[in-house]
Amino acid sequence: MITSNYDIVATMFWNVPYEIGRVAVALAHASVIILLVKGARMRWLTDRLAAVGQMAFSNYISHSIVYALFFYAPGLRMFGQLQRYQLYYVVLGLWIFSLVWSPIWLRSFRFGPLEWCWRSLTYWKPQPMRRRSGIPADVYAVS
Repeated sequence: MITSNYDIVATMFWNVPYEIGRVAVALAHASVIILLVKGARMRWLTDRLAAVGQMAFSNYISHSIVYALFFYAPGLRMFGQLQRYQLYYVVLGLWIFSLVWSPIWLRSFRFGPLEWCWRSLTYWKPQPMRRRSGIPADVYAVS
């Protein structure tokens, strides 16, 4: 590529093995994830991820609010103050919070708060929010 002075045709030709390798690596990653999920080796994590997914709208909006308050005024104004590696800690902290909080919420309620509002607006009547006592919360159940 250097000897051709990054000619577009030469660059496209030399990038073919790279692109094929990218697809192969993506398929390998997907395969490992599928094997872990199907093998039930990481049931503790997949159950938590399912709960986070069931509350996706509430989690998305709450994350947006928390990050806005963390990075901008009237919050902590941390925008531009952290190094890239420090941002990973902020994101990881909120992910861990969601992975812990979502299953706890769904033990008592059928939906996240915003999912309940959305569903109630869709059907034009308030939907049942609380779970009946004695019925275990199934994060895979679609209500």
